[in-house]
Amino acid sequence: MRLALAHIGVWSSTKLAFVLSVCLNVVTVVLLLLVVRFLTDTEVFSSVTGVFEDLTNKPVNLGQFLDPGVVGGFIAAVVLLNTVLITTLGALYALLFNLSVRVTGGTFVGFRNS
Repeated sequence: MRLALAHIGVWSSTKLAFVLSVCLNVVTVVLLLLVVRFLTDTEVFSSVTGVFEDLTNKPVNLGQFLDPGVVGGFIAAVVLLNTVLITTLGALYALLFNLSVRVTGGTFVGFRNS
């Protein structure tokens, strides 16, 4: 049996893309928090600060970038941008597919009974 996929619901595609972006954002938040925690615990920033001070002969505090407000703001911006972009791309994909179906006739999917 051969079936043709001739239409993707734009609203359904948008909702699915939004749910997938929320799942991706949960992973992103956890990953970013773990990376910042790891870099703080291993004192990477203090080592980089020491090297930077040796090179420039100026006192610098790179640890200020690890302030919870700065890290939280960065994570919030990344999550918001990811949500908007992924949801928009999901809707755009459905619209483009529906427009291309008029030219190509759809995507054919084959099934067989075994």
